[in-house]
Amino acid sequence: MIFQHTPCNSHTPRPPPHDILCLIHPLPLLRYTLHLIYPLDNVKFASAIVHRSFTVPTNAECLAFFNEQHAKGSGALEGRGKAIRERWPNKADRMAYYDWSTKMADDEMKREMTPISREDLKTMIATMNYNSKIARGKLVTAVERPIVPWLPVGSYQNGGIYRIVPGPHGLQPDQPDPETDRTIISMNVLGVNTNVQPTLPFRSRKANFSEASTKSNESDDSEIAGFVFHQIGTLEYWGDKDENFRSFEDAARGPWLPTGFRVVVRFGRNGAANGIYIIYDFYPEDAWGERGLKITGDYWGRLPQDTSNQQFSIAKLADTITELRFGRTFTLTEVLDYPVEIVRAMKTPEDAIIRVTIA
Repeated sequence: MIFQHTPCNSHTPRPPPHDILCLIHPLPLLRYTLHLIYPLDNVKFASAIVHRSFTVPTNAECLAFFNEQHAKGSGALEGRGKAIRERWPNKADRMAYYDWSTKMADDEMKREMTPISREDLKTMIATMNYNSKIARGKLVTAVERPIVPWLPVGSYQNGGIYRIVPGPHGLQPDQPDPETDRTIISMNVLGVNTNVQPTLPFRSRKANFSEASTKSNESDDSEIAGFVFHQIGTLEYWGDKDENFRSFEDAARGPWLPTGFRVVVRFGRNGAANGIYIIYDFYPEDAWGERGLKITGDYWGRLPQDTSNQQFSIAKLADTITELRFGRTFTLTEVLDYPVEIVRAMKTPEDAIIRVTIA
């Protein structure tokens, strides 16, 4: 994480404030930690500033030290105070650094709270490297802001107008905690095994398909029988008559209703986006937002306004997120009409992400 800010001495230093946001955001957490490490009342602080006659740390020095400490992770917070005292033995220098880090945290918080634009979000989804933990973190942060722009999808050829409500969560794996020695990725990223048909919900089994993955504790780096994906939101449909949908203002007012499908970005071993897909959520939330049991009946996988009444678990929506817009009529491709197996994803020694084959 690299920050560019004004020099440490660009404004009058002040002690780091006690901010409740430090409990939920890493930068305010650092600010709060520094405040605990070196509590100093305003009188003593002002005295130290008045009597110092030396050069305060520069912006470059503060930034280099922060990045060095940040790279050590949250586990190094307990030793952060000692590291600061060793780097700047002089009390006023330390206070100048504390003030710099406070301003940096405030500036970053402002950026975090500023809504991302619709076009910037689409560009991020289309161009980011999904193998990068930093890039994935930026995407999750963007779609979890208090205000996030929804993304237009278009009109389905068999009926209905659709949009995406961004979010990094939704789909659940059939087994949340597979046994493996490799690093499991957070559930923003999952995999789908398309050559496996789970027992539930029941449906006539495809020839040569098993009920579960057969390579216990291993991974499948082939994209022939499935792929990995990053969750980006929920698919909703226009709940009024089509003729009442005339503008973005109409779209903003709604009504929009859930379809039961989640929207994901498929990506390859190189981390590049490789298609937008919709996958049915077989573990839907109840009215209280809790996850229930897996769907067992036959009422699943149908878009509410689809005149063909086609049933499917997964389908390709578009080649790229930038294709999606109102006024566009789309078709679904790569449609699978049987339940599929959702699995966790893991890192390879080469820092690629692949799916776990056992569920």
